[in-house]
Amino acid sequence: MSPFPEHGRTNDQRLAEDLAAQAGRLLTDLRVSRVAPEELGDFAEGEARAVILDRLAVARPDDLVFGEWNPDSRARLEADRVWMIDPLDGVSSYRTEGRPDWAVHVALWERGPDGTGGITACAIAMPAYGRVITGRGATTYQPISIIRGPRPGPLVPPREDDRLRIAVSEADPPAFAEELAETLGASLTRLGSGGGKTATVVEDECDAYIHTSGHHQWDSAATYGVVRQRGLHASRLDGSELVYNVEENEFPDLLVCKEDVADRIIEAARAYL
Repeated sequence: MSPFPEHGRTNDQRLAEDLAAQAGRLLTDLRVSRVAPEELGDFAEGEARAVILDRLAVARPDDLVFGEWNPDSRARLEADRVWMIDPLDGVSSYRTEGRPDWAVHVALWERGPDGTGGITACAIAMPAYGRVITGRGATTYQPISIIRGPRPGPLVPPREDDRLRIAVSEADPPAFAEELAETLGASLTRLGSGGGKTATVVEDECDAYIHTSGHHQWDSAATYGVVRQRGLHASRLDGSELVYNVEENEFPDLLVCKEDVADRIIEAARAYL
């Protein structure tokens, strides 16, 4: 089932954008609250989750919601509509003053008439930038006047050469990242959140994003929908397809990149898989 309809934005897509935006606004406010730094991440994530769940309970009472708080949900496998939510992606970055690389992920998996399913609505909020990234484009959802602190610059520095640039995890990069970069003649940039790394590819700041330390379905569902609708590549690192709302809860790896470099990266990565 292809992400998004061919024309226009559905009510579900508008809702996904609104949910990500609302959670992002709340997280922006909570970031300067009096909560102790060591407790801020868990507290803020819980508050953002509550806002999203409350909205969905009213707007889509018959839909199921899937995320870290109920990872063993089985009812979703028989459901026709499942929202996959990551209310705060990049907790460490969120807790660190001045860091913009944290996000909110919202995606809807929907079963089609033929019984197969796919991501049909999705949004990634980058609250520090006041933007929601979607398959149709980035939507500004809050004026600069209510973004706390100075407007952040680009997630990564401007390019200095024409080498491939690959985004990897700051905390847990692929063990073979340096060797792969050398093979590809690429440079590496390290960021905290999956949403941030996805944004660098979508916004042409990086050519690829590689992740090898595992990701849950709710971690990457919105990423998959956004990049596929943008005409970019998203798959397992070996090139195999990502399929959502399946029994397997955690996938081992992820590749997001421009379509014209996908085969080259997949071929080079085979030596390490």
